[in-house]
Amino acid sequence: MRVFWILFTAEWRHFKAARGLVLLTSLVLLVGLYGIYYGTTEIGRQRQHLAELPALAHHNVEELKTKFPEPADAGEIGYYHTTFAVHHPTPWASLSLGQRDVNPYYVKLRLLGLQGQLYASENVNPAKVLSGNFDLAFVLVYLFPLLIIALSFNLLSSEKEQGILPLLLAQPVSAALVVGAKLAFRLALVLGLALVLSGVAMLWARVPLDGRVGLWLALVMLYCLFWFGLAFLVTGLQRNSAFNAVALVGLWLVLVVLVPGLLNVYVSAARPVPQGIELTVKQREEIHGGWDKPKTETMNRFFALYPQWRDTTTIKEHFVWRWYYAFQHLGDQSVQPLAVAYTDGLRQRYELVNRLNWLSPAINAQTSLNALAGTDLPTHLAFQRSATRYHDTLRAFYYPYLFRQVAFTHADYAKEPTHTFTSSSEISTTIRGLGKLLVSLGVVYAAGLLLFRARPINPR
Repeated sequence: MRVFWILFTAEWRHFKAARGLVLLTSLVLLVGLYGIYYGTTEIGRQRQHLAELPALAHHNVEELKTKFPEPADAGEIGYYHTTFAVHHPTPWASLSLGQRDVNPYYVKLRLLGLQGQLYASENVNPAKVLSGNFDLAFVLVYLFPLLIIALSFNLLSSEKEQGILPLLLAQPVSAALVVGAKLAFRLALVLGLALVLSGVAMLWARVPLDGRVGLWLALVMLYCLFWFGLAFLVTGLQRNSAFNAVALVGLWLVLVVLVPGLLNVYVSAARPVPQGIELTVKQREEIHGGWDKPKTETMNRFFALYPQWRDTTTIKEHFVWRWYYAFQHLGDQSVQPLAVAYTDGLRQRYELVNRLNWLSPAINAQTSLNALAGTDLPTHLAFQRSATRYHDTLRAFYYPYLFRQVAFTHADYAKEPTHTFTSSSEISTTIRGLGKLLVSLGVVYAAGLLLFRARPINPR
């Protein structure tokens, strides 16, 4: 053990003397801190935006009270009144933004057809969507492997090339102890850096101190250990430093860039999904066509869905609001199969990626961190289902006014239902991701040990 600590201390002195490595490690630390800042700032901006929505809804109500000082037709209120379905983040979202940077975190709703509103979102910079937002999860998953490669590509090869290894092994020290001490120092450095960044992020984001803290740290540590395992495996080939560097960077490109890209192409082909714009266009065509259809035909189709309103007064006027909202809803019903196919297709794609992400620990780690933060695709789909139920509740609130022809008063605004939805962590997905990382870890280290056993270290 004393020899081990002597070697460990020597590695620390060598690291301090290598200014390039010190600079690189410091740069990764600064980039990680920026990732924490960006993630917390982005979630803070979203929270601020969500906090302003009730005031916007209240302002809209005050405008309507001014516009309609007397009891009014509920159809006009439903047409002009705006409310919001909101998706609140968990504190963990600051550490891994996931889908919150590409999908809307609130939906502006009126009593009109749902589908066109549900898939409407603000314009965003496509270049930003392509590159993604910068958060701590991005630094840990994509940049930390590069730091590990920079620290470990010449684990033994540099000593060989400088002629130091024969002198070192001539002492009463084994090659396994030398490799173990070198790996242990690098592990301590990288894992210490990862733990410091994770700790700072958790304190900054004020995450609750529960079991999710352990899951996050376990994911980060196993992922880093996997990349050290690859360095260990490549070292076992006993080639020169240039070969090791090219091999490790090549593995990074394959596992972080190539495999995810190919997996995306395969999943898109294996699980085709209807385009959201196709759904919206078809719904609008159905709604616009409702103006030209006989009112009796429209209302009979509506009453087949809602027989409780069949006894309402026959429509004789040229325009009446209950007819208007009836064909708005029928427009939603006409694209219901497309909407179901769209959400089912997205869910099937996600499930297929989850089954295949063992091919790339980077995808596995990113998916697991997003699931832990409640920023993955299933959470977004759950928010959309919640927004759909809220729209159904709004219709159920307004229909008695519309079909019983009850005037809408100022006091009725306070009775209108509201909506809120808060993300939750997908713990089961995270635990499955941990299991896959453990398997990958075991395979890599077992292969490295077998390689070292088959090819004992040659000091020359």
